[in-house]
Amino acid sequence: MKILLIILLNLFNLAHANLPDLFGASAANMSVGSQANSDSAANNYYAPSLLSFSKETRFSFDVFYVHTNFKEINNVVIENDVTTVNSNKSGDVKVNQTPSAHFGAHLSTPIFSPDGVKLNLSVYAPFDRLLEGNTGDQYKPRYVMYDSQFIRPIIHLNLSHQVKDWGFALGAQTGTQTNGDAVFITKTESGTNSLGKISYNAKPSLALIASIAKKWDEKQISYFTFNQEMKSNFKSKAMGETDISGSGTFPFDFDLDSTMFFDPMIIRAGHQFLTTAHQIFFSVEFQKWDNYEGSHLRIKKRGGSLNGSHNYESIDSKNIFIPKIGYRRDINDRWSGSMGYFYRPSPINSNTLKNAGNSIDTDKHVASIGATYKIPVSKKIINLDFGYQAHFLKSSRITKTDDQEDGQSGGKIGSPGYKIGGMIHALSTGISWMY
Repeated sequence: MKILLIILLNLFNLAHANLPDLFGASAANMSVGSQANSDSAANNYYAPSLLSFSKETRFSFDVFYVHTNFKEINNVVIENDVTTVNSNKSGDVKVNQTPSAHFGAHLSTPIFSPDGVKLNLSVYAPFDRLLEGNTGDQYKPRYVMYDSQFIRPIIHLNLSHQVKDWGFALGAQTGTQTNGDAVFITKTESGTNSLGKISYNAKPSLALIASIAKKWDEKQISYFTFNQEMKSNFKSKAMGETDISGSGTFPFDFDLDSTMFFDPMIIRAGHQFLTTAHQIFFSVEFQKWDNYEGSHLRIKKRGGSLNGSHNYESIDSKNIFIPKIGYRRDINDRWSGSMGYFYRPSPINSNTLKNAGNSIDTDKHVASIGATYKIPVSKKIINLDFGYQAHFLKSSRITKTDDQEDGQSGGKIGSPGYKIGGMIHALSTGISWMY
């Protein structure tokens, strides 16, 4: 049975937030508070309608490095009778994963003429792997938005067009739905062999992106963007039997289900003040997390002798508003500096952590700085961008209630309690140009 679950858990990836949403679409976007700036191809993520006002082909390529520094969780219950077979153990929980490196590539180009329809494409992916999958332990403490959850590829594809002082864009974000079947015959008798087979398929899923922008004059632009919720699931059937030496045969027949990733519905509204030397950016995001659910693997018994799983964790999610502000100033003909700030309340109520489950997320203040160096090449400008973000997570103490998750005597996973909070460091450097 353990062999079955280990193989299945490695067949799919899971995520509950993506890289540009958490840290920024590019180094330039990151440095002004993770929002659209004036003229970058990376605006395709935040407000693709802004690209309709451009008459040139624009490129952007950026590298990201993310390092978490959460508070350590030590000397807590990590195993009990609910999560193991008659085992109770205390120890430390690893909450800081290996730092990760990613890239983002963006293209915005007129299809037929400089005044015509623009094609806008953005691709994000980790450098050293195609994706990372981990349902996680639904009881052990982990920061669910950052524990490998954003390590996955995403693609944004839009078409945009200008009509007088208005810009319009329509497109989609890509995702996947995965289905499979597994059959296992496992044996423990000496001289007998186990066998099995797995089949699965993945099909694309799409989330709508719609955006509109208004250019009031040469110095002011407003935009509005709608991103549809995207929720992809892994579903599989697992059946077979286990031969336990001396105890007979135990057939099993399960439905396996897990949320692969969840991107909330997002509504963005922003305004930009643009002058020769100064640029000011304002925006606010509404994110709808009503349909969020944990990524743990759900095992539903359809038949056989072995029991299915039970989810004792109850996640209390909520919708959130994220205000953002950014500022950029030209220092001289070559250099410009930028800074930004945003506040992101957690969509998960941490008050429920005292009960069963340890899906951690917390409110955070995010400050950013950056710089751009301009290189003239053949009457065009190549920008070298640098950005840094510091995420300051709200600290609090979690004290677990008495008894195990199923109500029996003992300690819950995470007992007696622990502190949450810490910092996240995100660095990015990139190059952008147009012709």
